[in-house]
Amino acid sequence: MTARTHFFKGLRKGFVVFSENIGIFLNLFLLALVYFFGAGSVFLAAKIMGKKFLSLDIDKKAKTYWEKRSIVGEKKDNFFRQF
Repeated sequence: MTARTHFFKGLRKGFVVFSENIGIFLNLFLLALVYFFGAGSVFLAAKIMGKKFLSLDIDKKAKTYWEKRSIVGEKKDNFFRQF
């Protein structure tokens, strides 16, 4: 094995390690940006508007936590292809 082939094999291995590390860093950075700006903005907007997506109140006297929903007066089109 000549010194030139040994050098290029080491150079290639170094580039592979470098590109893998850059890929890990960029994926982590981009996913963190998407999470904080995507999910964070939805959280802040819901907090400002007072929206609660999940009721976490515990009532020990309640028999059930199901919420009644009145469908009286709703059009049939609202229920078409729900799923």
